[in-house]
Amino acid sequence: MNYKVFDDAILLKLLKAGDGSALEEIYARYSEMVFLAALKKVKAKAIAEELVQNIFISLWVKRETAQIQQLQAYLQSAVRYQVIDYIRSQLIREKYYQSASAQMTVQENLSESRLLLHELTIAIDNTIKKLPQKTQEIFRLSRYEKRSVKEIAQYMNLSEKAVEYHVTQSLKFMRLHLKDFIIVELFLLNL
Repeated sequence: MNYKVFDDAILLKLLKAGDGSALEEIYARYSEMVFLAALKKVKAKAIAEELVQNIFISLWVKRETAQIQQLQAYLQSAVRYQVIDYIRSQLIREKYYQSASAQMTVQENLSESRLLLHELTIAIDNTIKKLPQKTQEIFRLSRYEKRSVKEIAQYMNLSEKAVEYHVTQSLKFMRLHLKDFIIVELFLLNL
């Protein structure tokens, strides 16, 4: 049978009956029009070709249930919907990539922060070890165990003034020895 002689209405009836040759003729007549309409919207040949394939596959799959009055108008409408679906999927994909990228950035920043905190902790511990033994102990009781000056004085059998002196001296010593480290770390955190 020569399908080229059939008008669109007859081709649609044959298509609905499952005639694959009718689909081939519809494709031959309209694929270029569908392709150019899709290409105009998506501006990429490969994507336009994919959309054309999707449209004609959908036409075949829905052949029994589709209510098509005018084939050319149906195909033009199908192009619009395929383009909209494609753009929507691209936007969703882009949002997903942005979200994943932001999540990775947060994870990287968290890892960097943990590393910097670890390095700072080591630097503080090393600086504390440079203090005299009694000052080290008073500093640990004050800062790590959160004991008051009065409690430390009673525990170590010292005056409160002596405890305050040791705490003040240890803080000055720490500031002096850690200032470069902290400035560098703050600079790196802001990069």
